[in-house]
Amino acid sequence: MNIKAHRRHPAASTFASSAGGRRAVTDGAQQLSPDDLRIVPYADLRLLTGAPASVARWMVARAYAGDQRTLVAHINANNYYWLCRNPAIRASLLRTGVLLMDGIGMKIGGLLMGHHHMRDLNGTDLFPLVMARARQRGLRIYLLGGRNAVVHAAAAAIEARYPGVRVVGCRDGYFDPSKESDIVASIRQAAPDALLVGLGFPRQEEYTLRHHEALAVPLIWNVGGLFDFVSGAKPRAPFLIRRFKLEWLYRFMREPRLMWHRNLVAAPWFLWRALRARGAPHEMTSAHVLPRGRKAETHSMVKAVSNERSAHK
Repeated sequence: MNIKAHRRHPAASTFASSAGGRRAVTDGAQQLSPDDLRIVPYADLRLLTGAPASVARWMVARAYAGDQRTLVAHINANNYYWLCRNPAIRASLLRTGVLLMDGIGMKIGGLLMGHHHMRDLNGTDLFPLVMARARQRGLRIYLLGGRNAVVHAAAAAIEARYPGVRVVGCRDGYFDPSKESDIVASIRQAAPDALLVGLGFPRQEEYTLRHHEALAVPLIWNVGGLFDFVSGAKPRAPFLIRRFKLEWLYRFMREPRLMWHRNLVAAPWFLWRALRARGAPHEMTSAHVLPRGRKAETHSMVKAVSNERSAHK
């Protein structure tokens, strides 16, 4: 498949969308649909973007990739704030993971940086799309994280809502670091196709980066607080609040002690940085982010995405 470079960001990679009838987006001499899966340089990260349904299809395909390993992580403004202060973890995620944009803060930052067609791929909205496709293929999943009652309730809810999906194991996230090897062994024995890790950022990223090879799971998906919502332990914002992109405010009002740093420190800092980048693009552009050796790596990643998409239409 021919991989073309995004005109605005030369290191960004794309491939043709099969979404017949959708209006393409013109970018210079190239036509791109907002639904195209592609890797886009974003600040000093590389994010996979595209239609949520296309991303869900790709993720399920990766769960059946045999010996190949895929680690998926969501990056919101608060996570990005933390990664900027922990460059070793950021570098490990760039080497090992596929990163998805999460939240309105990242969306606004992307608009300020000229990424007008990037999708908000937050885990709570992406999860039902992945499960709806997974049920058709009998996906085997393991849940790790959250309180004991919550993770078991989430497992029961998943099997009830998505018949065909099998939860082959679950464990709470309250364990001593000395038990990590035992948990890895338990997950390997269960042999899931996908492991959903809800230990919270950055603990889940640290755990999965340490053990992703030993776990031997084709798809590892870091999902943050997803189990709270799936189990019903915490309500999502009403539809209209989500429709107007105000779920962050709803959560802040309900859990101010948990959300204050994200909304009052990390988000303003991130938007200030994005505004600076708008006036001085060299601070947050692909040329700064992707040295020469990384361009081939980015093209290789998108080619793998492309192949999975073609094979599982």
